[in-house]
Amino acid sequence: MMAPRLKRRKEEGSGSVVSLFPCRKTSTSTSIQQLSDDMLFEIFCRLPCESAAKCKSVSKHWLSLISHLYFIPGYIRHHHQTNGNATQPFTLLLESFGNIVVVPSEFDKKIGVKVVDLLKFLPPASELHIEAAFNDLLLVCSNDSRFWLKNTSVFDYYICNPYTKHWLTLPPLPPMTFASTPLVGFICDANFRYKVVRIHCPSKSSSANNNTTMIRVEIFSSETGEWRTSFVASPRELNRFSQSTMQHPVVACNGMLHWLDIDVYSKTRRNKGIVVLNPQGCHLCYIDLPIFPSGCFISLGVFQGCIRIFQNSIVRCPRYCRLPPRYCPYCAGDDMNFSVWELGDYANAGTWSLKHRVYFRDILSEYPIFNMKGAELPWPVKFIAFHPNDGDIVFLQLLENCIVSCNIRTGVFCSLLDIVSMDVKSVFLLRQPSWPTPIHPLPTKFESPPRLNC
Repeated sequence: MMAPRLKRRKEEGSGSVVSLFPCRKTSTSTSIQQLSDDMLFEIFCRLPCESAAKCKSVSKHWLSLISHLYFIPGYIRHHHQTNGNATQPFTLLLESFGNIVVVPSEFDKKIGVKVVDLLKFLPPASELHIEAAFNDLLLVCSNDSRFWLKNTSVFDYYICNPYTKHWLTLPPLPPMTFASTPLVGFICDANFRYKVVRIHCPSKSSSANNNTTMIRVEIFSSETGEWRTSFVASPRELNRFSQSTMQHPVVACNGMLHWLDIDVYSKTRRNKGIVVLNPQGCHLCYIDLPIFPSGCFISLGVFQGCIRIFQNSIVRCPRYCRLPPRYCPYCAGDDMNFSVWELGDYANAGTWSLKHRVYFRDILSEYPIFNMKGAELPWPVKFIAFHPNDGDIVFLQLLENCIVSCNIRTGVFCSLLDIVSMDVKSVFLLRQPSWPTPIHPLPTKFESPPRLNC
Protein backbone atom coordinates (compact mmCIF):
# COMPACT_ATOMS: atom_id res chain seq x y z
CA MET A 1 0.00 0.00 0.00
CA MET A 2 2.84 2.35 0.69
CA ALA A 3 4.67 2.13 -2.61
CA PRO A 4 1.77 3.16 -4.89
CA ARG A 5 0.92 5.97 -2.59
CA LEU A 6 4.44 7.37 -2.81
CA LYS A 7 4.41 6.95 -6.57
CA ARG A 8 1.15 8.84 -6.91
CA ARG A 9 2.45 11.74 -4.86
CA LYS A 10 5.55 11.94 -6.95
CA GLU A 11 3.51 12.09 -10.17
CA GLU A 12 1.11 14.70 -8.82
CA GLY A 13 3.78 16.75 -7.13
CA SER A 14 6.48 18.93 -8.58
CA GLY A 15 9.03 16.14 -8.62
CA SER A 16 10.87 17.43 -5.57
CA VAL A 17 11.99 14.79 -3.16
CA VAL A 18 11.11 17.04 -0.24
CA SER A 19 7.50 17.33 -1.43
CA LEU A 20 7.08 13.61 -1.03
CA PHE A 21 7.80 13.78 2.70
CA PRO A 22 6.04 16.82 4.11
CA CYS A 23 6.49 15.43 7.59
CA ARG A 24 10.30 15.69 7.23
CA LYS A 25 10.32 19.30 6.14
CA THR A 26 10.65 20.64 9.68
CA SER A 27 13.28 18.07 10.56
CA THR A 28 15.62 19.09 7.73
CA SER A 29 15.22 22.83 8.35
CA THR A 30 17.13 24.37 11.27
CA SER A 31 15.44 26.62 13.81
CA ILE A 32 17.38 29.37 15.52
CA GLN A 33 17.18 27.46 18.80
CA GLN A 34 19.22 24.68 17.21
CA LEU A 35 22.10 26.92 16.17
CA SER A 36 25.38 26.42 17.97
CA ASP A 37 26.80 29.06 20.25
CA ASP A 38 29.57 29.75 17.74
CA MET A 39 27.00 30.40 15.00
CA LEU A 40 24.95 32.68 17.26
CA PHE A 41 28.13 34.51 18.21
CA GLU A 42 28.87 35.21 14.54
CA ILE A 43 25.31 36.39 13.92
CA PHE A 44 25.32 38.76 16.88
CA CYS A 45 28.68 40.23 15.79
CA ARG A 46 27.16 41.20 12.45
CA LEU A 47 24.20 43.06 13.91
CA PRO A 48 24.12 46.81 14.55
CA CYS A 49 25.01 47.67 18.11
CA GLU A 50 21.48 48.66 19.11
CA SER A 51 19.98 45.47 17.65
CA ALA A 52 22.56 43.25 19.32
CA ALA A 53 21.89 44.92 22.65
CA LYS A 54 18.14 44.27 22.28
CA CYS A 55 18.84 40.58 21.71
CA LYS A 56 19.87 40.35 25.37
CA SER A 57 16.21 40.44 26.37
CA VAL A 58 15.19 37.48 24.14
CA SER A 59 16.41 34.73 26.46
CA LYS A 60 18.82 34.02 29.26
CA HIS A 61 20.95 32.02 26.86
CA TRP A 62 21.33 34.95 24.46
CA LEU A 63 21.99 37.26 27.37
CA SER A 64 24.85 35.04 28.54
CA LEU A 65 26.36 34.95 25.03
CA ILE A 66 26.24 38.71 24.45
CA SER A 67 27.46 39.36 28.01
CA HIS A 68 30.37 36.97 27.63
CA LEU A 69 33.86 38.30 28.25
CA TYR A 70 34.95 37.67 24.63
CA PHE A 71 31.87 39.00 22.84
CA ILE A 72 32.63 42.74 22.90
CA PRO A 73 36.28 42.40 21.71
CA GLY A 74 35.05 40.03 18.97
CA TYR A 75 32.27 42.42 17.99
CA ILE A 76 34.68 45.37 17.77
CA ARG A 77 37.25 43.32 15.84
CA HIS A 78 34.64 42.15 13.31
CA HIS A 79 33.32 45.66 12.65
CA HIS A 80 36.84 47.00 12.37
CA GLN A 81 37.72 44.36 9.76
CA THR A 82 34.43 44.89 7.92
CA ASN A 83 34.48 48.67 7.86
CA GLY A 84 38.20 48.90 7.17
CA ASN A 85 39.37 52.49 7.63
CA ALA A 86 35.87 53.83 8.28
CA THR A 87 36.11 56.63 10.80
CA GLN A 88 34.36 56.51 14.14
CA PRO A 89 32.10 59.39 15.16
CA PHE A 90 33.39 61.63 17.90
CA THR A 91 32.31 64.60 19.95
CA LEU A 92 34.22 67.56 21.34
CA LEU A 93 33.21 68.54 24.85
CA LEU A 94 34.04 72.14 25.71
CA GLU A 95 33.77 72.85 29.43
CA SER A 96 33.71 76.23 31.10
CA PHE A 97 32.81 76.74 34.75
CA GLY A 98 30.55 73.67 34.84
CA ASN A 99 28.86 74.41 31.51
CA ILE A 100 29.40 71.87 28.73
CA VAL A 101 29.11 72.57 25.01
CA VAL A 102 28.78 69.49 22.77
CA VAL A 103 30.31 69.78 19.29
CA PRO A 104 29.53 66.77 17.04
CA SER A 105 31.94 65.38 14.47
CA GLU A 106 29.76 66.78 11.67
CA PHE A 107 31.85 69.93 11.81
CA ASP A 108 31.24 71.24 8.31
CA LYS A 109 29.18 74.42 8.72
CA LYS A 110 28.28 77.13 11.15
CA ILE A 111 25.77 75.75 13.62
CA GLY A 112 24.07 76.94 16.73
CA VAL A 113 25.42 75.41 19.91
CA LYS A 114 23.51 74.88 23.12
CA VAL A 115 24.84 74.33 26.59
CA VAL A 116 23.64 70.85 27.57
CA ASP A 117 23.31 69.04 30.86
CA LEU A 118 25.37 66.08 29.68
CA LEU A 119 25.80 64.62 33.16
CA LYS A 120 22.21 64.86 34.40
CA PHE A 121 21.98 61.08 34.82
CA LEU A 122 24.60 61.19 37.59
CA PRO A 123 23.66 61.66 41.28
CA PRO A 124 22.60 65.23 42.12
CA ALA A 125 25.48 67.52 43.04
CA SER A 126 25.99 71.24 43.31
CA GLU A 127 28.32 71.06 40.32
CA LEU A 128 30.08 68.34 38.35
CA HIS A 129 33.34 68.65 36.42
CA ILE A 130 34.86 66.41 33.78
CA GLU A 131 38.38 65.49 34.81
CA ALA A 132 39.40 63.21 31.92
CA ALA A 133 38.07 61.20 28.98
CA PHE A 134 39.14 57.94 27.40
CA ASN A 135 37.31 56.69 24.30
CA ASP A 136 33.61 56.92 25.31
CA LEU A 137 34.19 56.98 29.08
CA LEU A 138 34.33 60.09 31.24
CA LEU A 139 35.92 60.58 34.64
CA VAL A 140 33.77 63.07 36.54
CA CYS A 141 34.26 64.61 39.96
CA SER A 142 31.84 66.40 42.22
CA ASN A 143 32.11 70.04 43.16
CA ASP A 144 33.73 69.27 46.52
CA SER A 145 36.86 67.92 44.85
CA ARG A 146 37.73 71.38 43.53
CA PHE A 147 37.71 73.15 46.87
CA TRP A 148 39.60 72.95 50.11
CA LEU A 149 37.72 72.79 53.39
CA LYS A 150 39.92 73.38 56.40
CA ASN A 151 42.94 72.27 54.35
CA THR A 152 41.33 68.88 53.80
CA SER A 153 40.44 67.55 50.36
CA VAL A 154 37.21 65.64 49.77
CA PHE A 155 37.02 63.86 46.41
CA ASP A 156 34.02 62.12 44.84
CA TYR A 157 34.73 60.48 41.49
CA TYR A 158 32.39 58.86 38.97
CA ILE A 159 33.15 56.86 35.85
CA CYS A 160 30.34 57.08 33.31
CA ASN A 161 29.43 56.41 29.70
CA PRO A 162 27.25 59.27 28.35
CA TYR A 163 25.97 57.08 25.49
CA THR A 164 24.60 54.26 27.66
CA LYS A 165 24.01 56.41 30.79
CA HIS A 166 25.81 53.78 32.88
CA TRP A 167 27.92 55.05 35.76
CA LEU A 168 29.86 53.91 38.77
CA THR A 169 30.94 55.68 41.95
CA LEU A 170 34.54 55.12 42.99
CA PRO A 171 35.37 54.39 46.62
CA PRO A 172 36.21 57.62 48.47
CA LEU A 173 39.74 58.63 49.21
CA PRO A 174 40.64 59.17 52.84
CA PRO A 175 40.68 62.91 53.63
CA MET A 176 44.23 64.17 53.34
CA THR A 177 45.94 67.53 53.40
CA PHE A 178 47.93 68.72 50.40
CA ALA A 179 49.39 71.99 49.24
CA SER A 180 47.93 71.98 45.72
CA THR A 181 45.38 70.33 43.46
CA PRO A 182 46.73 67.17 41.77
CA LEU A 183 46.81 66.32 38.09
CA VAL A 184 44.35 63.55 37.21
CA GLY A 185 44.79 60.88 34.56
CA PHE A 186 42.41 58.19 33.32
CA ILE A 187 43.22 55.14 31.20
CA CYS A 188 41.45 51.96 30.09
CA ASP A 189 42.91 48.84 28.41
CA ALA A 190 41.51 46.49 25.76
CA ASN A 191 39.91 44.31 28.44
CA PHE A 192 38.03 47.35 29.85
CA ARG A 193 40.13 47.44 33.01
CA TYR A 194 40.67 51.05 33.98
CA LYS A 195 42.87 53.09 36.27
CA VAL A 196 42.37 56.53 37.75
CA VAL A 197 45.64 58.25 38.67
CA ARG A 198 46.09 61.34 40.86
CA ILE A 199 49.54 62.91 40.50
CA HIS A 200 50.58 65.30 43.23
CA CYS A 201 53.01 68.16 42.95
CA PRO A 202 56.69 67.07 42.79
CA SER A 203 58.79 67.62 45.88
CA LYS A 204 62.48 67.47 46.64
CA SER A 205 63.81 64.25 48.07
CA SER A 206 65.29 64.36 51.57
CA SER A 207 68.26 62.28 50.39
CA ALA A 208 71.72 63.62 49.75
CA ASN A 209 71.04 63.82 46.02
CA ASN A 210 69.30 67.16 45.69
CA ASN A 211 68.35 66.49 42.05
CA THR A 212 66.03 63.63 42.97
CA THR A 213 62.36 64.50 42.77
CA MET A 214 59.64 62.47 44.42
CA ILE A 215 56.02 62.36 43.27
CA ARG A 216 53.13 61.10 45.32
CA VAL A 217 50.81 59.00 43.14
CA GLU A 218 47.38 57.62 44.06
CA ILE A 219 46.05 54.92 41.75
CA PHE A 220 42.61 53.39 41.69
CA SER A 221 42.42 50.06 39.83
CA SER A 222 39.18 48.41 38.73
CA GLU A 223 40.84 45.03 39.29
CA THR A 224 41.23 45.57 43.02
CA GLY A 225 38.48 48.11 43.57
CA GLU A 226 40.77 50.09 45.89
CA TRP A 227 43.14 53.05 45.95
CA ARG A 228 46.87 52.54 46.41
CA THR A 229 49.37 55.27 47.28
CA SER A 230 53.00 55.24 46.13
CA PHE A 231 56.00 57.56 46.03
CA VAL A 232 57.81 57.52 42.70
CA ALA A 233 61.31 58.86 42.06
CA SER A 234 61.89 60.90 38.92
CA PRO A 235 65.02 60.39 36.79
CA ARG A 236 65.29 64.18 36.51
CA GLU A 237 64.52 67.18 38.62
CA LEU A 238 60.94 68.23 37.95
CA ASN A 239 59.30 71.62 38.35
CA ARG A 240 56.48 72.14 40.78
CA PHE A 241 52.99 72.31 39.31
CA SER A 242 51.79 75.77 38.39
CA GLN A 243 48.63 77.21 36.90
CA SER A 244 50.09 76.63 33.43
CA THR A 245 50.71 72.97 34.25
CA MET A 246 47.15 72.48 35.49
CA GLN A 247 45.72 74.00 32.29
CA HIS A 248 47.23 71.17 30.24
CA PRO A 249 45.42 67.81 30.52
CA VAL A 250 47.16 64.54 31.27
CA VAL A 251 47.38 62.68 27.94
CA ALA A 252 46.88 58.90 27.85
CA CYS A 253 48.72 57.05 25.07
CA ASN A 254 50.17 53.53 24.71
CA GLY A 255 49.13 52.63 28.23
CA MET A 256 51.10 55.59 29.67
CA LEU A 257 50.16 58.98 31.10
CA HIS A 258 51.95 62.11 29.86
CA TRP A 259 52.11 65.70 31.09
CA LEU A 260 54.27 68.74 30.40
CA ASP A 261 57.11 69.76 32.67
CA ILE A 262 57.00 73.57 32.50
CA ASP A 263 59.47 75.94 34.14
CA VAL A 264 57.18 78.93 34.62
CA TYR A 265 59.62 80.63 36.99
CA SER A 266 62.20 81.26 34.28
CA LYS A 267 62.02 84.45 32.23
CA THR A 268 61.36 82.52 29.04
CA ARG A 269 58.70 80.22 30.53
CA ARG A 270 60.71 77.24 29.31
CA ASN A 271 59.02 73.96 28.36
CA LYS A 272 61.50 71.41 29.64
CA GLY A 273 60.01 68.10 28.51
CA ILE A 274 57.32 65.47 28.88
CA VAL A 275 56.99 63.35 32.02
CA VAL A 276 55.74 59.81 31.39
CA LEU A 277 54.15 57.65 34.09
CA ASN A 278 53.55 53.93 33.71
CA PRO A 279 50.57 53.31 36.03
CA GLN A 280 51.04 49.57 35.86
CA GLY A 281 54.45 49.57 37.52
CA CYS A 282 54.59 53.13 38.89
CA HIS A 283 57.71 54.05 36.90
CA LEU A 284 58.62 57.50 35.58
CA CYS A 285 60.59 58.37 32.48
CA TYR A 286 61.29 61.59 30.59
CA ILE A 287 60.98 62.62 26.94
CA ASP A 288 62.97 65.60 25.69
CA LEU A 289 61.23 68.12 23.47
CA PRO A 290 62.36 69.40 20.07
CA ILE A 291 64.19 72.71 20.14
CA PHE A 292 61.58 75.45 20.23
CA PRO A 293 61.98 79.24 20.20
CA SER A 294 61.95 80.66 23.70
CA GLY A 295 58.58 81.78 24.93
CA CYS A 296 56.46 79.69 22.54
CA PHE A 297 53.36 77.91 23.77
CA ILE A 298 53.04 74.17 23.29
CA SER A 299 50.20 71.74 23.92
CA LEU A 300 50.15 67.96 24.11
CA GLY A 301 47.76 65.72 22.21
CA VAL A 302 47.46 62.30 20.66
CA PHE A 303 46.64 61.10 17.16
CA GLN A 304 45.99 57.40 16.49
CA GLY A 305 48.39 56.17 19.13
CA CYS A 306 51.10 58.80 18.56
CA ILE A 307 52.02 61.70 20.84
CA ARG A 308 51.80 65.04 19.08
CA ILE A 309 52.80 68.57 20.02
CA PHE A 310 51.13 71.75 18.86
CA GLN A 311 53.62 74.63 18.94
CA ASN A 312 52.28 78.17 18.75
CA SER A 313 54.83 80.87 18.01
CA ILE A 314 52.42 83.71 18.73
CA VAL A 315 53.13 84.90 22.24
CA ARG A 316 52.22 87.93 24.26
CA CYS A 317 54.77 90.64 24.57
CA PRO A 318 56.73 90.87 27.88
CA ARG A 319 54.25 93.47 29.13
CA TYR A 320 51.26 91.14 28.55
CA CYS A 321 49.42 93.86 26.72
CA ARG A 322 45.91 93.51 25.32
CA LEU A 323 46.71 95.20 22.04
CA PRO A 324 46.06 93.41 18.74
CA PRO A 325 49.29 92.02 17.25
CA ARG A 326 49.43 94.59 14.46
CA TYR A 327 49.76 97.37 17.08
CA CYS A 328 52.36 95.58 19.19
CA PRO A 329 55.99 95.43 17.94
CA TYR A 330 56.61 92.26 19.99
CA CYS A 331 53.74 90.30 18.48
CA ALA A 332 53.66 91.58 14.90
CA GLY A 333 55.59 89.93 12.10
CA ASP A 334 55.30 87.75 9.03
CA ASP A 335 57.06 84.84 10.74
CA MET A 336 54.16 84.04 13.06
CA ASN A 337 53.27 80.39 12.65
CA PHE A 338 52.28 77.20 14.39
CA SER A 339 53.76 73.73 13.99
CA VAL A 340 52.75 70.14 14.62
CA TRP A 341 55.35 67.62 15.76
CA GLU A 342 54.92 63.86 16.14
CA LEU A 343 56.85 61.41 18.30
CA GLY A 344 57.90 58.28 16.45
CA ASP A 345 59.64 55.12 17.66
CA TYR A 346 57.94 55.51 21.02
CA ALA A 347 59.36 52.32 22.51
CA ASN A 348 62.97 53.53 22.08
CA ALA A 349 62.78 56.97 23.69
CA GLY A 350 61.24 58.36 20.50
CA THR A 351 62.28 60.67 17.67
CA TRP A 352 60.47 63.91 16.90
CA SER A 353 59.50 64.75 13.33
CA LEU A 354 57.97 67.98 12.06
CA LYS A 355 54.68 67.10 10.38
CA HIS A 356 53.51 70.57 9.34
CA ARG A 357 54.32 74.22 9.80
CA VAL A 358 51.71 76.82 8.93
CA TYR A 359 52.51 80.51 8.53
CA PHE A 360 49.62 82.81 9.27
CA ARG A 361 50.47 84.97 6.28
CA ASP A 362 49.55 82.00 4.06
CA ILE A 363 46.28 81.05 5.73
CA LEU A 364 43.14 81.13 3.61
CA SER A 365 39.57 80.95 4.80
CA GLU A 366 36.05 80.92 3.45
CA TYR A 367 35.26 83.54 6.09
CA PRO A 368 36.44 87.08 5.21
CA ILE A 369 37.39 87.94 8.78
CA PHE A 370 40.26 85.46 8.63
CA ASN A 371 41.59 86.41 5.20
CA MET A 372 44.29 88.60 6.67
CA LYS A 373 48.02 88.92 6.36
CA GLY A 374 50.60 88.33 9.03
CA ALA A 375 50.14 90.71 11.95
CA GLU A 376 46.53 91.44 11.00
CA LEU A 377 45.46 87.93 12.00
CA PRO A 378 43.15 87.98 15.01
CA TRP A 379 44.88 87.08 18.26
CA PRO A 380 45.12 84.93 20.29
CA VAL A 381 45.17 81.46 18.73
CA LYS A 382 44.49 78.64 21.17
CA PHE A 383 44.91 74.92 20.57
CA ILE A 384 41.75 72.85 21.14
CA ALA A 385 42.41 69.31 19.90
CA PHE A 386 43.77 67.15 17.10
CA HIS A 387 41.20 65.55 14.83
CA PRO A 388 41.13 61.86 15.85
CA ASN A 389 40.64 60.54 12.30
CA ASP A 390 42.38 63.06 10.02
CA GLY A 391 46.01 63.89 10.77
CA ASP A 392 45.80 67.09 8.73
CA ILE A 393 43.01 68.67 10.78
CA VAL A 394 43.47 70.58 14.03
CA PHE A 395 40.83 72.45 16.02
CA LEU A 396 41.73 75.98 17.15
CA GLN A 397 40.04 78.76 19.07
CA LEU A 398 40.28 82.27 17.64
CA LEU A 399 39.10 85.61 18.94
CA GLU A 400 38.01 83.91 22.16
CA ASN A 401 34.55 83.34 20.68
CA CYS A 402 34.85 80.89 17.79
CA ILE A 403 36.37 77.54 16.95
CA VAL A 404 37.83 76.75 13.55
CA SER A 405 38.83 73.51 11.91
CA CYS A 406 42.14 74.16 10.18
CA ASN A 407 43.77 71.97 7.55
CA ILE A 408 47.45 72.24 8.51
CA ARG A 409 48.58 70.74 5.22
CA THR A 410 46.84 73.29 3.00
CA GLY A 411 46.56 76.11 5.53
CA VAL A 412 42.82 76.51 4.99
CA PHE A 413 40.28 77.25 7.70
CA CYS A 414 37.42 75.02 6.61
CA SER A 415 34.84 75.45 9.37
CA LEU A 416 33.66 77.94 11.94
CA LEU A 417 31.75 77.39 15.18
CA ASP A 418 30.43 80.31 17.16
CA ILE A 419 30.73 79.72 20.92
CA VAL A 420 29.51 83.16 22.01
CA SER A 421 32.61 84.34 23.85
CA MET A 422 32.76 81.21 25.97
CA ASP A 423 35.97 81.00 28.00
CA VAL A 424 36.92 77.38 27.29
CA LYS A 425 38.75 75.95 30.30
CA SER A 426 38.93 72.27 29.32
CA VAL A 427 38.45 70.28 26.14
CA PHE A 428 37.72 66.55 26.00
CA LEU A 429 37.37 64.28 22.98
CA LEU A 430 34.65 61.66 23.35
CA ARG A 431 34.87 58.75 20.90
CA GLN A 432 31.94 56.58 19.85
CA PRO A 433 33.23 53.04 19.24
CA SER A 434 31.22 50.35 17.44
CA TRP A 435 30.22 48.93 20.85
CA PRO A 436 29.93 51.12 23.97
CA THR A 437 32.58 50.48 26.57
CA PRO A 438 31.01 48.58 29.47
CA ILE A 439 31.49 49.66 33.06
CA HIS A 440 31.85 46.49 35.08
CA PRO A 441 30.94 46.50 38.77
CA LEU A 442 33.80 46.71 41.22
CA PRO A 443 35.01 43.52 42.87
CA THR A 444 34.11 42.80 46.45
CA LYS A 445 36.63 43.87 49.03
CA PHE A 446 39.46 41.39 49.30
CA GLU A 447 40.40 40.09 52.71
CA SER A 448 44.03 40.51 51.69
CA PRO A 449 44.06 43.05 48.83
CA PRO A 450 46.89 42.61 46.32
CA ARG A 451 49.36 45.49 46.21
CA LEU A 452 50.81 47.21 43.21
CA ASN A 453 54.47 46.60 42.57
CA CYS A 454 55.55 50.16 43.07
